[in-house]
Amino acid sequence: MFAPLNGTRIYFDIEGSGYVPNGDRMVKRSVLFAVHGGPGSDHSDFKPWLTPLTEELQIVYLDQRCNGQSERVDPATCTLEQLADDIEALRIYLGFEKIHLLGHSFGGMVAQVFATRYPDSLDKLLLVCTAPSREFYPAALEFASHVATEEQLRVIPELFEGRIEDEPHLIRWWDICYPLYFHIQNETVMQETGNRPIGSMEVANYTFKHFIPNYDVRPKLPEVQVPTLIVAARHDWITPVSQAEEMHRLLPHSQLTVFEYSGHMPFIEEHAAFIQTVVDFLAGEES
Repeated sequence: MFAPLNGTRIYFDIEGSGYVPNGDRMVKRSVLFAVHGGPGSDHSDFKPWLTPLTEELQIVYLDQRCNGQSERVDPATCTLEQLADDIEALRIYLGFEKIHLLGHSFGGMVAQVFATRYPDSLDKLLLVCTAPSREFYPAALEFASHVATEEQLRVIPELFEGRIEDEPHLIRWWDICYPLYFHIQNETVMQETGNRPIGSMEVANYTFKHFIPNYDVRPKLPEVQVPTLIVAARHDWITPVSQAEEMHRLLPHSQLTVFEYSGHMPFIEEHAAFIQTVVDFLAGEES
């Protein structure tokens, strides 16, 4: 499905019922917006991994502008602020009141910007393997220096400094570096998850070259008053635990959970425990 928002067409998908029968009445469920990482990936990163959450709530997935099935626009319009504005526009378009917002990796950066711009639209915030500033990159390089191969260390900057030349170059980069994102090398899972997204080299290059070097939401995080779950993973090289600890220090109503046996995607590698952690957090009394 597509929504015409802010001068572009945003793809979204909805999983789970908004109302469910309970005896002689229908009960309204809360809604979770899921914001994918990247930049240059899409909402398929979350499927089928978040599906069990539909036992408790409704999920709205979206492809950020210029990503996935959403319309390709000028990458210069894909600022983190604009991406946050698009989420707010989609919330209004779909007629939702307050939402839960889950952001993974780059999507978690967008989610933090959203929290600072639209606090009245949020119920709870979930930040999964993400970071509050551009300082994640030197931390990632330090982590990689201990775990990456020589080839991986050589090519890592090509993506994160916006130097991907064409689609074959991007495919080669992921072939070399994708194993870094997992603690356990499950070839089937890696092949399936790596091939599902509809890539967007242009927005990835532009974002890493122009936007990420200026990204720093830390000064505004103490103002965020919504309950926040911060998820980190012990073997996550690209947004190390130090980044989660920094967010936890700055966000006044946050709790931090570290998954000990996962890389960058604990919702895959420790799936059952991740789902239970999210369910328990959303069921908490504070809202």
